Amino acid sequence: MNRCQGAFLLLLVPIFLYAAPVSAAETSRQTAIPALVDSPVPFFHTYNLTSLFPVGRVPDEEKKQGEENEVLTVDDCIKAALENNPAYGKVRENMRAAVAQILTAWGNYIPTVSSSFNLSQNNRTSSFVDPSGVLRTSGGISKSTGGGLSANLTLFDAASHYFDMKNAHYFEKERSQRLTSSEISLVDQVRRAYFDALRQQQLLTAAQNQAQSRRDQLRLAEARFSVGSVTRLDVLQAQVDVRDQELVILQYENALKNTKMALNQLMGSQLARDFNLVDKFPLVEVIYKVEDLVSEALQQHPDVKALDLQIKQQENVLWMGRLAYLPTISTSLSYSRSADGLELIPNQDKGRGLSVRMSWNIWDSFGRFSRNRNTEIQLNNLLFDRVSLQLSIERYVRQYYLDLTRLYERNRVLAESRELRRQSLDLEQERYRLGASSILELRQSQVDYAQAESNYINSVYDYHTALSTLSNSVGRDLMTAH
Repeated sequence: MNRCQGAFLLLLVPIFLYAAPVSAAETSRQTAIPALVDSPVPFFHTYNLTSLFPVGRVPDEEKKQGEENEVLTVDDCIKAALENNPAYGKVRENMRAAVAQILTAWGNYIPTVSSSFNLSQNNRTSSFVDPSGVLRTSGGISKSTGGGLSANLTLFDAASHYFDMKNAHYFEKERSQRLTSSEISLVDQVRRAYFDALRQQQLLTAAQNQAQSRRDQLRLAEARFSVGSVTRLDVLQAQVDVRDQELVILQYENALKNTKMALNQLMGSQLARDFNLVDKFPLVEVIYKVEDLVSEALQQHPDVKALDLQIKQQENVLWMGRLAYLPTISTSLSYSRSADGLELIPNQDKGRGLSVRMSWNIWDSFGRFSRNRNTEIQLNNLLFDRVSLQLSIERYVRQYYLDLTRLYERNRVLAESRELRRQSLDLEQERYRLGASSILELRQSQVDYAQAESNYINSVYDYHTALSTLSNSVGRDLMTAH
């Protein structure tokens, strides 16, 4: 009996030793893995047996690895916008029409060729009784086949073929200039959106630093209140400042998300896509002669070139209208073959022909005069548009150049003001720590420094935005030139 009890005890010992860690593992696993009803995704039949995560759940390690966003420079954004922006894609698609118009113009010098073929069959029999009283049948199978080939060519159409060819090449160059103008405009939009996002990011960083300063101020006020050197009012005011600064941070966070969403829209990507920005835009003074910029813009801007090409096309249309009083000369070459008759006795016919035709519209009741007058009006309107466009371009170039010089000087002044405000704030914080200043004076110094820093940050990106806009007005990238 003692031997049996000893064996039984020896059997229970490893069971208890094994059971203890298993229950602990079960407990830890139950606390680590949420219940299926709490899963953020619908639970279906598929289950990840290795990590015991429902389908769609991401382990914490993977979440930490995916939290780091991609970094996009302004050049990356411009490249993505040129590839995926819908408006720019439409302009690129419109370029394909130029090739079709050139081929159509070349087709005027190539004859048009047409062919025809016909086949018909008629089965007809008739019965009759001849005078001798015998029933007879007459008729048979009648077939008819025919075909032809013809070529037509207009030799002279009041010189319209010549001007159509010139207009086709002008049209291609015009579309190319429109594409260049659209590209310059899109680059300007992307840069301004990128600068706006950088602005909000810098303002957010400044607000976060100011929030940390407000928290230090709150701790200092609480410490001084604990020793009775200040009243409870200082602590309450410091708490209000912390809460207000947290609201400012929330405002800048929302503004940063909105600016990134606008930048994603220009790039043609998902609006919720998040990324990090690269601030590599030192403020360097750009020195140009405004008269040289105006002269370059009036001659080399893609919009001006495109309008000049449009004017040339309209001039050619006017020439075609004036030459419409001349005759039109055309020629045609034809070949035909046909066979008809009974099946046993066919009748074949062949034909060849060459003809030259001249037509002259002598009088059309002032129709050509009316068309030419309307063409002249459209041409003059284009000339007025060109003058208006040049005046607008010159005005914008001069205006943005003045803004650029003003913003550069403004940035220098604001940089000095920010430094002075920072020094004043440091002195005021030290005076408050020593009890020589009130919290109201400290708060005023904080407000003044926050405004000075905000003005400085805005002046930096206002300068780069004005430089990008000036590049768009000149029609050339000035940001990479300096």
